[in-house]
Amino acid sequence: MIEEEEQPGLAVSTLRVLLLGSALVLVTAVGFYTLPGMIVEGAEGSKVVNAVYCAVMTLTTVGFGDICPSDKVTFAGRAFLIITSFLGLGMFCGPVMNVAASWKDHIPGGILSLTTFTVFIGIAIFTYLEGMSQSEAAYFSFMIGTTIGYGDVSPRSEVGKIAVAIYAILCINVVGALLEPARDFLEGFCKTKTPGASKSTETKKKV
Repeated sequence: MIEEEEQPGLAVSTLRVLLLGSALVLVTAVGFYTLPGMIVEGAEGSKVVNAVYCAVMTLTTVGFGDICPSDKVTFAGRAFLIITSFLGLGMFCGPVMNVAASWKDHIPGGILSLTTFTVFIGIAIFTYLEGMSQSEAAYFSFMIGTTIGYGDVSPRSEVGKIAVAIYAILCINVVGALLEPARDFLEGFCKTKTPGASKSTETKKKV
């Protein structure tokens, strides 16, 4: 496996990631608001709030499937969803994870303490705003952070949808930082020496 070399003097800018992420949410929300069939007819709450909620759920690939898209979504709407899904994957599996990995070592108590704190915040928010039980809120928080989003539990109130949208962006950053050591461990376990690797290493040392 060929490892990518970082260009000297270049690093992922947190500000640029925030600006790009905000622009993606805005453009995707406009699409959900304007394109026909993107949001289920009769969905509770403001259409603006629902559009922002659906935009974040799409870009973060959580996708509960509760109010978006509807079964009346058009070809243009489906094409829009495909494009925004790819953009969301590229954003959250690329720049967002790089930023998360860059600040995880500066957190007091480490990433594990931050993950625990984030889950407890989710439990507090969703038990208060959505009336969930503590176990249900904890499960819901993990489903958001891991972007699984089965859809068996989803927000119903406007405030709850806004809270989920904000929490998803924050929580996925935390999980992204948590995945870094997990990825390193699993990659190390799966790696094996390739034939001739030791010979090429010896040759380089001689040179």
